[in-house]
Amino acid sequence: MRPRETHLVVRLLADSFAESLLLPAAYANVLAFLIRQYLTERRALMPHAATLLAFYTETTTAVDKEEEQHQQTQFAGTVELSFDKRGANANVPSPSPPKDSPYISNMAVHKSLRRRGIGWHLLKASEELISQMSSSREVYLHCRMVDEAPFNMYTKADYEIVKTDSILVLLMLQRRKHLMCKKLPLLSMPSEADLSVSDK
Repeated sequence: MRPRETHLVVRLLADSFAESLLLPAAYANVLAFLIRQYLTERRALMPHAATLLAFYTETTTAVDKEEEQHQQTQFAGTVELSFDKRGANANVPSPSPPKDSPYISNMAVHKSLRRRGIGWHLLKASEELISQMSSSREVYLHCRMVDEAPFNMYTKADYEIVKTDSILVLLMLQRRKHLMCKKLPLLSMPSEADLSVSDK
C-alpha cells in the first residue's frame, strides 16, 4: 500500500467495521480516524508486514458495433499480512495465533463488489506473498462464526479450525471467532535445466 492509497483502505475498513459491529454510519468517521493511525503505525513495520490492495476492472460492452468498449477500474478490497514476530499485531483477537507465524487479517471487499472472487484472489495473493516472505509454512487467520461466506471460502482454501474462542467473549460485546490455520506448500525451486532454458 502506497501512502496515497491509505485513504481508500481507511474508508473501506471503517465502513466494513461499522457494518460488522452494527454501528450507526456516523461512527465510521471515528473509526476512520483510528484506522488511519493504525495503518500509519503498521506501515513502519515493513518488510515484516504488508497491506495488499485489490482493484476490479469492469468492461462495459458496446450496444452498437460502432461504440467502443469502456473499462472502469476501481478499488475493490484489502487485506493485511504479518510475516513474523516483528510484524505481528500487538492486539490480536482471541484465540491468539502464534506470534512468530504469518497472520492474515482485516480482509474487506466493497459491498457492491462482493461475490465476484475478489476475496479469493486476495487470499491467494496473501498466501503467495507469505510463501516468499516467511520461512514458516503455517498461516493463521480469524473468522467470525456468523460470517458464513468467508468461512466457506477459507474451508474451500483448506483452512482448518484450530480453536474457537469462549462463549464468554459475548459478555465483552464481541462476536465469537474461529482461529483457522493452513499449512502452505513449500515453494518449488526451479531446476538448473529450467534456469538454463530461461537464460537462452
